[in-house]
Amino acid sequence: STQSTGELGDMIWLSKCDQSTVYVGGLDTSGHDGDYAISWRDKTTQVIFHVATLMPQNETDPTSTNKKRHIGNNFVTIVYNDSGQPYKQGTIKGQLNLCDVIIEPQPNSMNLVTLSSHKTTKLTDLKPHSALLVSNSSLAGLVRHMAVNANHLCQVSNGLAVTGSMAYSCNWLERLKKIQKILSRSVTPMSSPTPPRRETFF
Repeated sequence: STQSTGELGDMIWLSKCDQSTVYVGGLDTSGHDGDYAISWRDKTTQVIFHVATLMPQNETDPTSTNKKRHIGNNFVTIVYNDSGQPYKQGTIKGQLNLCDVIIEPQPNSMNLVTLSSHKTTKLTDLKPHSALLVSNSSLAGLVRHMAVNANHLCQVSNGLAVTGSMAYSCNWLERLKKIQKILSRSVTPMSSPTPPRRETFF
């Protein structure tokens, strides 16, 4: 729902974002992907939510390819299913979609929340579990927590599948690796400055 989406984080104006401090998750900041997005951050993590209803529907894009370009590249998909019918896994397709957080509204301001991995994945640590009955007031925090942790697990699993080794590392370590790679390609390798020579007289 619109209320639950807004409570996942803060609404940010994409065109006014300072991308040196705000992670925009690949969204275009000139309006092509919409004017606003939902962002959340704490001391160590920044999350951007690719919300389909905040992205424009263009007449020249009847199959919503632009929306799928973002949502299809997410490991975790959050689905708000108020249809009254069971959600069919794989309805939202993408190369990287590995698991779903499914929200189904219930009477008395309650919701059923289920986390499940796609059958085609090998996420043995992310098995379907019984749905959680959650109040509206606790819904956004729980869903965000589940999505962030599931995303971390998917990153680790995807790295293992690609390289066969523990390929996942935190952003800071990845940044260090990139800097070291750039330095290794430089013509004159950087070195620490030579301390001034001390002369001793007897």
